[in-house]
Amino acid sequence: MQICFNNGNDKEYQAKLNRLLKNIFLDFQFWYDLDLWDDQYESYSIQEDGEIVSNICVYRMKVLFDKKPYTALSFGAVATKDEYRGRGYSKLLMEHILDKYKDYPMYLAANDSVLNFYPRFGFERFTEKLPVCDRKINNQCKAVKLSFDDPKVRNYVSKRVNFSDKLDCLNSYSINLFHIYWGYLKDHMYEIPELETMVIAEQNDTTLKLIGVFSLREIGFAELEKALPFSNVDRIEFGFMPYWKDIDYRMEEYDTDPLFVRNIHCNLGDIKFPELSFT
Repeated sequence: MQICFNNGNDKEYQAKLNRLLKNIFLDFQFWYDLDLWDDQYESYSIQEDGEIVSNICVYRMKVLFDKKPYTALSFGAVATKDEYRGRGYSKLLMEHILDKYKDYPMYLAANDSVLNFYPRFGFERFTEKLPVCDRKINNQCKAVKLSFDDPKVRNYVSKRVNFSDKLDCLNSYSINLFHIYWGYLKDHMYEIPELETMVIAEQNDTTLKLIGVFSLREIGFAELEKALPFSNVDRIEFGFMPYWKDIDYRMEEYDTDPLFVRNIHCNLGDIKFPELSFT
């Protein structure tokens, strides 16, 4: 059986893939229309009668871990049409990818329905932890909201200078924009012009979740804290590993989708993968 491969803006292939994915996950057309599918994002699929019936995508992510850069595979869009399930198509695709990228570190987030699938291929379950700090914020700053499609957003994401030495993704621009344009973050985007910073954040009761922070210059957390347009906050959670030197935080257990890793030959310790970089 032939395995098809695509890693670029092939409109016909995109249309076939989207017909599969929108029936299982969501409509990816908005991302294709942004022309963000580059050669780092690879689709492996099986087609029957001119249609994609099974697919696995990987993104060649440049990961910074403990100050060292690595290239790792981030898996996503693992899908098979209902009527073609049970034929071993996902197994065939997975084995093909693992053979091609034998020694690459790999990771993925999975839902509870497939917990038994990935360990068959050497993936091990890994438990993330959540960075948290206790902080009282009662600012009276005026919120400067950003629309997800404001050109400033792309500029912040593409030119950010703030990365965590502990764990971060260095080439996740197109994946970051996927999450931003998807829409679930559209009411949570703020600009802090005086700090040349964009913040994606959400407050629930007295807890502030910083989902993403994109700065065009180096800033301290003390500067950011004073400029956040939020009040009545006594706890901050981070959707990434904090990179500021002037902040103390702790790592807490929390409920999240299971994470699976493969070809990791070191102790990862207590870490949090950047939420906006998952494929």
